[in-house]
Amino acid sequence: MITKVGILLVHGIGETKKFENIEAVASNIAAALLSDPCLKVRVIINDSDDAEYRASQQTWLANDKEPLVIEVTKHDPNDQNKVIKVTELIFSEAWWADLGKADSLFSQLSFWRWGLSLWSREQYLGKKNKNKQKEQGFFEDDFGTLNQVHLPTTVSTDKTPNIPLFGRYSFFVVSWVVLLIQPLLSLLSFVLRKILAFDLRPDVLVQYLGDIKNYQEQKRGPDGAGYLIDIGQPLRISVRRRMIKGLVKMRLANYDRWYVLSHSLGTVVAFNGLMEPDAVLPNYLNENLWERCKKSGIATKATNFLTQKQADNMFPSRPAWLDLDDIISRKYLFENLKGFMTYGSPLSKFGVVWPAIVPINKDNSIFSADFEWINIYDPTDPVAGKTKYFDLVNYGGKKPIEIAYKAELIHLLSHIEYLTYNSNRKNPLVKQVAYWLLEGDNFKQPPEKNFWGWPNESVAKLYTYIRYLIWLLAGLFISWILGLFISWQLPDSIKNEFTRSTNLDVSNFLIYFLGSAVIVFLFGIFVRLWDDNHSG
Repeated sequence: MITKVGILLVHGIGETKKFENIEAVASNIAAALLSDPCLKVRVIINDSDDAEYRASQQTWLANDKEPLVIEVTKHDPNDQNKVIKVTELIFSEAWWADLGKADSLFSQLSFWRWGLSLWSREQYLGKKNKNKQKEQGFFEDDFGTLNQVHLPTTVSTDKTPNIPLFGRYSFFVVSWVVLLIQPLLSLLSFVLRKILAFDLRPDVLVQYLGDIKNYQEQKRGPDGAGYLIDIGQPLRISVRRRMIKGLVKMRLANYDRWYVLSHSLGTVVAFNGLMEPDAVLPNYLNENLWERCKKSGIATKATNFLTQKQADNMFPSRPAWLDLDDIISRKYLFENLKGFMTYGSPLSKFGVVWPAIVPINKDNSIFSADFEWINIYDPTDPVAGKTKYFDLVNYGGKKPIEIAYKAELIHLLSHIEYLTYNSNRKNPLVKQVAYWLLEGDNFKQPPEKNFWGWPNESVAKLYTYIRYLIWLLAGLFISWILGLFISWQLPDSIKNEFTRSTNLDVSNFLIYFLGSAVIVFLFGIFVRLWDDNHSG
């Protein structure tokens, strides 16, 4: 008998190609399993007959078939001819990288307006902002599912966390360093193109970090981003549509058990999918998928159905072919969901800055008794953190299991190295993940050799402060490099004229170090004042 295990992958920021995340994760999991002499590993790819390996356009197939399967045969260690069991790790993905906005001058300017003012922005509380309800004529009863979710809270106070001063400082430093990097990238792009014919896109920061901006936007016009059926609604609705369709298809596949593995911004996308109320879930489906849900039994009828006004106010819009009492039962949908893994997750940052985007469903008793939420973070990863505002115990669920893991020695690279298999490392995380998926047992934390106190909690906190020191040093270094580049590229006549009129030396790194900080500060104040005067 073959045990079938479904794995739904959710990628993070960046221009990820379709199936690229599956190939990266599956190859590392397969490599980890191959290191076990008792296992025979075979990879099966569902591709077309004329598929070209590493073609510029990936030739794998998906549709209703899983694109990749790792077949694992476990032999008796004392008798290699005796098979103990066969397991298929079946990979699918919730791919959403194509849903971003088309590149334009407006999108570039919009990104920098958002990024440079991030440190000064007002916390986004959505419809839960009681101060604005009366003046906007808003009544909570008009939104039928709001009482089924709760904003992330600080466990000790049960209150939505405010953006702390240190948090604003952190965003300020990041915006400041990113502003410094941009002209350096433009200069590097020019030099590399001339000397090495290497094309480094100067807008690479917009392409990667722009996904975060797009996901937190409160509204969207007819700008071509996302699905046409979601026009006028936030872009994240289109992204969630992909996620929830993926979750539904995993359930319909009738795996023996299945898992969700998510990275970076994908952890926010996945969390949203797991927390959506029963009445909202059908809105994301097409009619054919809804009919399949009805046949499988996960589509059912609500005891307290929506009013027409509540249905009209829904995000996404409720299709006309749905009745007001149609729901998808989360209990049945997640019946065989064994685990949810987040790694390199910015969930807590969303919980502070945009809490209305990551609400917690009040009923998490629907998950099975052996369900686990594993959160992996590296304190040197500027994106990752603990899920400290998402304790599901208060809502009938389990507390997330937090694991500090040193993904990479080099700062910043840790964000993309969580599931990388390194044969020189005795207990890489991906090996523990592979056995977690294969055996179906509780997750076992990778045993780490103590290195300068790592991974003790106190040392992990120290790494967090070291991270901010590194950002400051990076700012100094980039300012120095920028001074050298500009001094080298500018004609002497322009440099002399600049020095004569300003008494400043263009090669002095302090001009860029302090000047960029002043720009970020003034710009953030201006945007906050502008938004406060034009909101509502």
